[in-house]
Amino acid sequence: MSLGDLPRSQLQFPPGLASMQGKHSLFEHYPIDGQVVVAGEALTTPYHIYDGTMCLIGGTVLADAALDLLSREGLTPVLDDGGRALAAVWVCDFTEANLGPHHELQISLFAASRPIRPLKAHPFAILRAFTTVPEARMVCHGLWNSTERVVRYNSEHLCLNAAFSASEVRRGDGQMAFHFPDTAGNLIAEGTIRIARGQSMSVIWQVVRHLGIGTMIRSARSPYIHIPVVNTRGAFSKKNLISDTYSQGEKQLIRRFDSRDRLIIGHPVYAPLDFKPDFVQQIDGVGFVYLRPQPWSD
Repeated sequence: MSLGDLPRSQLQFPPGLASMQGKHSLFEHYPIDGQVVVAGEALTTPYHIYDGTMCLIGGTVLADAALDLLSREGLTPVLDDGGRALAAVWVCDFTEANLGPHHELQISLFAASRPIRPLKAHPFAILRAFTTVPEARMVCHGLWNSTERVVRYNSEHLCLNAAFSASEVRRGDGQMAFHFPDTAGNLIAEGTIRIARGQSMSVIWQVVRHLGIGTMIRSARSPYIHIPVVNTRGAFSKKNLISDTYSQGEKQLIRRFDSRDRLIIGHPVYAPLDFKPDFVQQIDGVGFVYLRPQPWSD
């Protein structure tokens, strides 16, 4: 099959971010099926997001800095052949969820349990890691949420390194602006991301050429976006655990990060990573499920 034979509807989403069949099917497949008590409050599980916006900023960081953080987890960073480590920043505005509305900022590093061959340096290398490198896992290394309920749930139930931020996330004038301070008022991260009006087909061709038409077709046929997420070791788990996550979105657009975008990372642990953004993936009308963590056997 050639690029010309691929239906245009299958080219609206990059590989790894599947075409959407209606969010209701996601929650039918992965329904609320239990309760956990966190800080004396009975909360439902698994974690469900019913509506909102997710913004993925994909890029790279200094390899030595990533190695320093991941070696404490017994993991090794996934590198590109330019000597950089793959990383991502997620900015989320969840407007409807089983835990109530909240914001989220996540700083993720891509890792494996043992060194693997570097990926080709490319603006969309993270999508290759998502779709064609089974050894690669996304480590949720830094996580901030805007309600104490979600922080406690993420920490105690999902064993994530979550902290509170009195964040602001606003959309208007063709952009999404965000500001995440820590509890002392110091900057964790802030920025403005341009909201694309439509999907550039030239960007889709870049993604297809990088990943290959076979990967594009397989991903377009997948009902959900599936990303396994690894926690960091902490007070609620002495081991790295892994959770399957699944999502859908009513609208998805991908483009290159450009001069009209702005991202500043001020956190003392993550600023030294020297994060270099390459692309932006915006997902609106998102449905998302984060399943309970399980032992990681690689």
